[in-house]
Amino acid sequence: MLASIVKKIKSVPSYLYRNYAAPKIYSIRDRKILSNNLELKGKYVGQRCFMIGAGPSIADIDLSRLKQEYTFVVNEFENNKHHQALKPTFHLISESNYFNENGPEYWQGRFKEKSRVISTDTTMIINLKAIPFINKYGLFKQHKIYYIGTQGIFSNNLPFNINLDHYVPSPKNSILMCIMAAVWMGFNEIYLIGCEHSFLAQPLGKSQTLGFSHSYEDETSNLDTADNETLKKYLDLKTLSFTYEDHIAQILQLFKNYRLFYQKVKQLYPNTKIFNATPNSFLDVFPFKKLGGINLPDKDSG
Repeated sequence: MLASIVKKIKSVPSYLYRNYAAPKIYSIRDRKILSNNLELKGKYVGQRCFMIGAGPSIADIDLSRLKQEYTFVVNEFENNKHHQALKPTFHLISESNYFNENGPEYWQGRFKEKSRVISTDTTMIINLKAIPFINKYGLFKQHKIYYIGTQGIFSNNLPFNINLDHYVPSPKNSILMCIMAAVWMGFNEIYLIGCEHSFLAQPLGKSQTLGFSHSYEDETSNLDTADNETLKKYLDLKTLSFTYEDHIAQILQLFKNYRLFYQKVKQLYPNTKIFNATPNSFLDVFPFKKLGGINLPDKDSG
C-alpha cells in the first residue's frame, strides 16, 4: 500500500511536466514553425465544413456532392473511390506511425505514397514530428503544408490550449484534430460523417484484425493476422501487446477528449455548431443530425 502511494507521489512531477510545462516549452521552441498557422486563424469565418472519417458508412455516399464544400479528410482517405472526384480541401495526418523510422514498414511506405497521389490542390496538415522524415525523403514538395504540435492530454484539472500557433493536447484521434483545426480557422458549422467510433467492436492484434472497418479495402483487408511476420510489418509492438482493457482505456480517454474540447469550444466560440451526421454512430458528444437534413448541392450541379 505504502509503495503504491510513494509511486503515485513520484509520478506527480512527471505528470505536471508532460501536461503543463512541456507544451509551453515546446511552443516556444517551435514558435517559428507554429506561427505559420496564424495564416489560417479565422480565415473561414461564417463558412461550413465537413469532416470525413474513414468509417464504412461513407462507402456508398457520393462524396463528389461535397466538392464545392470545404472538406477535411484523414489518414488513408486517398484509398476511397471518391478521392479524386472530391479533391479534399485539407488532408490531416497526426499519427506518428506513418513517419516513425522505427515503426512498421507498411506505414512508412504509405506516407511516401501519399506525397505522390494526394492532389497538390489539397492543403496538408501534419504533425511537426514528421518534418525530419519529410525532409529526408523529399516529400510533399508541391503541397502547402501546415504543421501542428501535440503534447500532453486534455484534463479536467489542468488548463489546456486549443490554438494551433501553440502545442495542443494530443487528441488520440485525427478527426478530433480536424475539428480543432476547423475551429481555429473560424468555421461556424462543422459536420462529421464517416465517424462511427465503433472501435470497441473490433479488437486489434494477433489472430484478430489489423485495423478498424473502413469505407475502402486495401492490402490490410485480407491478411493472415495469425502470422507473426505479417503482424510486425503492419502493427507496432505496443499495439500487438494491447489487451482489450487497454483498448477500453484508450477509447475512454478519446471520448473524454471530445467532451472537454467541446466544452471549451462552447465557452470560447459560442456561435460554432458541431454536428455528427454519421448514421449509427457511437460518438454522442455532439448533437446528431441526419445527412439528408443538410442542404447539399444536387449530384449533377457545379
